[in-house]
Amino acid sequence: MAGANPDLEAGMRMYREARFREALAHFERALQADANDARARGMRGFAFSRLGDMDAAVRDLGAAVEREPRDAMLQTGLGMVLLVLDRLDEAEAALRRALALAPNDPDALANLSLALRLRGDFAGAERAARNALATRPRQVEARVNLAYALLAQGKYAEGWEAHSARPDPRLNPRSPASPAVVPHDAALPAAGAPVILHGEQGLGDILFFLRFAHRLKERGHPLAFWGDPRLHGLLGRTGLFQHFLKPEAVPGAGIAVIWVGDLPHLVRAVDPAAFAPPLAIPVDAARRERWRERLAAWGPPPYVGLTWRAGIERRGSLGLSKQVDPVALGDALKGKVATWVSLQRNPSAGELRLLSGALGAPVHDAASANDDLDEVLALVDLLDEYVAVSNTNTHLRAAAGRDADVLVPWPPEWRWLADVERSPWFAAMRLYRQARDGDWRAALAAVRARLQAP
Repeated sequence: MAGANPDLEAGMRMYREARFREALAHFERALQADANDARARGMRGFAFSRLGDMDAAVRDLGAAVEREPRDAMLQTGLGMVLLVLDRLDEAEAALRRALALAPNDPDALANLSLALRLRGDFAGAERAARNALATRPRQVEARVNLAYALLAQGKYAEGWEAHSARPDPRLNPRSPASPAVVPHDAALPAAGAPVILHGEQGLGDILFFLRFAHRLKERGHPLAFWGDPRLHGLLGRTGLFQHFLKPEAVPGAGIAVIWVGDLPHLVRAVDPAAFAPPLAIPVDAARRERWRERLAAWGPPPYVGLTWRAGIERRGSLGLSKQVDPVALGDALKGKVATWVSLQRNPSAGELRLLSGALGAPVHDAASANDDLDEVLALVDLLDEYVAVSNTNTHLRAAAGRDADVLVPWPPEWRWLADVERSPWFAAMRLYRQARDGDWRAALAAVRARLQAP
């Protein structure tokens, strides 16, 4: 089919070279020559997806599949785009059609693994990822899906091994945008040798994984941190690090560079009974006192903090987004006598007013604290209660040695596991889980009952 049209051949060559806009122009010309060419239409859909136009991508791939329903590559591509658009039922159906045509296709299996993981079927996701790797052992996407499926089931030994696998020591498939300027080590150097810990993930994840840095300190490794400067002040008070590298720095040759996300694998964090507690971070005393005065001006204790949305607001299921309706949250907590404090970053227009109306009480806006992690740490340390979806501030609350009521969406992130009352990673956190059908009512009722208890 490809050989019949020179523009299709040229477009596919440019697509393979990641020249997607040029490839798109060739696919357009191929379709002008033959509007019924299913492969050209499908490839234009692939190009649209690479350029971020998912609506155009699903239209083209859907039309191509209608014309060539027995083309496994087109079915897989349609499934991939439907996944991004959060149309999970349709995505899974397309991927299973692809596998009916090509049972061992690793791309279809890897994407089916992701679809099942997004549904909370972690055992099914594990099986699909293993099948993909049986055909293509170095497939990055399957390895990442296997890691998170295993970790969500508490299978830590194999899960951390899969989590640390990568095809190139300069690249991190968990965080593709991380700078790929130097190779990263897959093993710790000899005891006493210096180590640079590269914080390649989001702020909360970096704080999570740095709980294992003490193990390196115990081995005598002088430590430096290479990552987001917003963490430097906090981490400077832990006593762990001798140096802090700027994000644009290029570490010198001969010094071990370790992704922080590899630490649990390197220190063999496989026994929940022996997991390291959250990294303890001392609170800045001056900031704490300023927030104590501000809270006192807002009202008397108890002070209850609220966060109802977190993560990356992005279209579709591949965006890490966690949210509870603030009105439902307020309705559930109405009647509790407290001074209410919103820690919600960038609340939408009218959200605080709606939350306040549902609570029947004023809500004080502390969103500005989110601009400085030291400010947030001081504030969350002073709160008597914190009710929140999992977010960076939850990690900071743990770093201050405090508990929280964590609202866990379905499917849960791997660190919260499924169907357990407490996570072994955050033993002090009480968990309230969204039902599989998306209903928060039982979880919010349980939070209410605890806060209202005498």
